[in-house]
Amino acid sequence: MKLNIKELLDFFDNPSIRGHASAIAGIIGEELNASVYKKFRNNKVEILDESVTSGVKKGKWLDRWFVDKNTKTLYQCEIKNWAAHAIGGKKLKSDASDDKIRWIADYHWKRELKNSFSKRGKHPNGVTKVLLTMRKPNKYKKLKVEPLLIYWMPISSLSGKEINPLSVLPVRPLHLPIRTKFSRLNIFSVSLHLRQLYKMGKGQKIIDLDMPHLEHRLKILNNLQSKK
Repeated sequence: MKLNIKELLDFFDNPSIRGHASAIAGIIGEELNASVYKKFRNNKVEILDESVTSGVKKGKWLDRWFVDKNTKTLYQCEIKNWAAHAIGGKKLKSDASDDKIRWIADYHWKRELKNSFSKRGKHPNGVTKVLLTMRKPNKYKKLKVEPLLIYWMPISSLSGKEINPLSVLPVRPLHLPIRTKFSRLNIFSVSLHLRQLYKMGKGQKIIDLDMPHLEHRLKILNNLQSKK
């Protein structure tokens, strides 16, 4: 499915129409974010259909498994559709300057450290549950596992000169009151990667994504519409 990068950025990062972002994110958000991450990895990771659970009925669930067969790595992934319309969100134009993008990405990084990753908060919460041990799919029992957190919003540790859409957060220095075997957390920003494509391609307008669930939902919506 071909999607317009500028329209995606404007709709989620700089909304001019109120009242629709949450509803549309509910329809396309998780699959969009997962598909953009797969594209970022040059389609070298596969999105699995298996549920991401801890193996107990009342345990925490995550959103996706990704598998990289080349490196023999499983990624247990939590996806957050949070964008400019969310509480605490910041608007950012599709053609925003690097300085503005850097400021917003740093704002969200520091805000998440203060809120979601505060050792004084209640854990595991909707974000830190990604650090819990999930039951591997039977087919991939022998693979190593890494946690992956995907946000829509621009967020980055800004560890280098470039505004990298993929950051790594060391877990142990956070001193979170939960048991975790992971020492680091991969954090990916969909917005930053799309902005990277838009800038590198001198305004690349289209991204081609494999989104079968969205295509099916659009067909259902189209069928609900009267043709008379």
